[in-house]
Amino acid sequence: MLRNKLSFLPDKAVVWLAVYLMGVIYFALFRLLFLLTHLPLVDNTPLALLLHSFWVGFRFDSSILCIIILPLFLISLLPFVKFAQRRTRTIFVTGLSIIFGIIFFASSADIRFYDTFNSRLNYWAVEYIEYPGLMWYAASTAEGAWYLILLWFAATVSFMLLTKKLFKSFSWPGDYHGWKSKTVSYVLLAVIMTFGIRGRLGMTGLDWGLAFFSENEFVSQLSLNSVFTLTRSIYEELKDGKPLFGKEENRLSFYDNDVACMTVREMLDIKTDSAAAFCDLKQTIDSNDKYGFHPNVVIVIMESWGADKTGALGSTLGITPEFDKLCTHGILFTDFYANGVRTNRGITAILCSFPSLPGRSIMQRYAADNPFTSIAQILAPFGYESVFAYGGDIEFDNMRGFLKEVGYDKFFSESDFGSKNALGKWGVPDHVVFDSLINWIDSTKRPFNLTVMTLSNHEPYLIPDDRFMKYGEEHENSRMLNACYYSDWALGEFMNKLRQKPVFDSTIFIFTADHSQHHRTIHPLVPERFHIPLLFYAPALLGDSQTVIRRTASQVDIIPSLAGLLGIKTEIYSWGRDQFALNRNEPGFAVISDEEKTGLIEGSLYYLNWINRVKRLYYLTDEPYLRHNIRDSFPNIAGYMDLQLNSYMQMANLLSRGGGKQGAAPIK
Repeated sequence: MLRNKLSFLPDKAVVWLAVYLMGVIYFALFRLLFLLTHLPLVDNTPLALLLHSFWVGFRFDSSILCIIILPLFLISLLPFVKFAQRRTRTIFVTGLSIIFGIIFFASSADIRFYDTFNSRLNYWAVEYIEYPGLMWYAASTAEGAWYLILLWFAATVSFMLLTKKLFKSFSWPGDYHGWKSKTVSYVLLAVIMTFGIRGRLGMTGLDWGLAFFSENEFVSQLSLNSVFTLTRSIYEELKDGKPLFGKEENRLSFYDNDVACMTVREMLDIKTDSAAAFCDLKQTIDSNDKYGFHPNVVIVIMESWGADKTGALGSTLGITPEFDKLCTHGILFTDFYANGVRTNRGITAILCSFPSLPGRSIMQRYAADNPFTSIAQILAPFGYESVFAYGGDIEFDNMRGFLKEVGYDKFFSESDFGSKNALGKWGVPDHVVFDSLINWIDSTKRPFNLTVMTLSNHEPYLIPDDRFMKYGEEHENSRMLNACYYSDWALGEFMNKLRQKPVFDSTIFIFTADHSQHHRTIHPLVPERFHIPLLFYAPALLGDSQTVIRRTASQVDIIPSLAGLLGIKTEIYSWGRDQFALNRNEPGFAVISDEEKTGLIEGSLYYLNWINRVKRLYYLTDEPYLRHNIRDSFPNIAGYMDLQLNSYMQMANLLSRGGGKQGAAPIK
């Protein structure tokens, strides 16, 4: 019996020590399950490193456990709190069961979260807490979800039963230690737990940097505790990006603002004007009126449409035949990248030319300044009506509110396309949306600016019928591939029907993705994960033959490039460049980010800055992929790319948090 074996300790010390040990065991088991679930990512890592990962993980686990137990331990020391009383035991058992039930839920969800975002739980896990129904639907329909729910239930119930048994074993008087012995034991235990919370004996407490001891990203992530990373990232976001430990300064503040601003202006080819306002990023678009009229604009943002699934970009899956046909008559960018990994980052990059930043998306930040000019704001002075269509809930992610603020005039959503046509909780399938929009396009006034956000290529990957079952269930990713195949078919039908309409020849179409499909990787930030297609398509206006542009570019380049094609004269506030106005030999660049993991791609060079953790430089053409860090071999190149990347992120963050707004106006 535990009480007899530890008879040299007071009862209450024994109880809380037992709770601590139980927590350590449960955390270790969850870490082991996390490892087994992602075993392919271990990638020949030595056993010694994996064991070290568990040791480091124990320190994070211990910190969380001490934070939970210390206040409960102190409460239990109150003279009127007696474990011999049934009501007291019930209160403690219930409280602990609720607390650890929440922890076990987070630990279970963390397994699936890592599959999707290549990161342990962070702020994104609660970003959509205001949509509980949709969150539950997405979680419960995800592959393997019910196994994780069962795991959570089993862990919580078993912990509750063990805790109940533990407290019951102390339900009768038996503690004969004197007050001196108790005082020494309790003070010593409280001091030990205080140090346990800090996690180390140095000047600063435990920080996530301790976990990153391996070149293998997964092994380092294995060391972390999901509750630690979640609470830490929430704290940082609420503190406007200031770290919990270490220097109390903005995590995206690297240089003097004037230096950072000048660097960004050089990156965007903006001539310095000493009389301009602080960090004025306005660009003048003065293209020739090529058509004698203002072409219509249709931007199709394809959900989770990665380059790895696109035949025109080398995929052999055969699931994008319709899009591939369009590419033979349009302008295709082969080295094009999403700026972020979420739809709310893709929309702002594509429609507002604003990059992805750590923390809450600018779409959801009520107090944010908007340091950009949206496509709707650019086109409004030229008589364009801007319309946004989405087959789901238009209020999700504050989509409608944000887009209305930046100039969109009209919105179509699930209710407009017939809720009875909905296929699952996310909304109406793509072909229904496209069919409805054809009628609207045919009857609306010109010129118009229409943006369509598709949704069918999204979990749980539902398709209307078996016609689109290109891959059988024996294929590992059959649901995802079949959904993409269906979405491509719907896109093809849309274009085939529009081709019969007079409006077709006076419209510029742009096809791109909000982001790529999420992949498991052993590296912190993999460019392939951001690689997406971009196609400008208007045979009557841009030419009927295929043009391939192999320059590095990203979503923020779409607006300035489109503005140049439209033949308008205006000023825009953009974080990208007109790709059609660049020198042929210009390598281009793309800034990518996933929370604190940021990267800069310039041609074949890739620079990674995982803020406050690691900095690396790679040749993207090296084999094996992303294995040879050449930062030390090329310090000047690495230093300059570091300056560019950090300045870009710093100024985007600064200007969105009070740096002022700049708009667009036609030049007379």
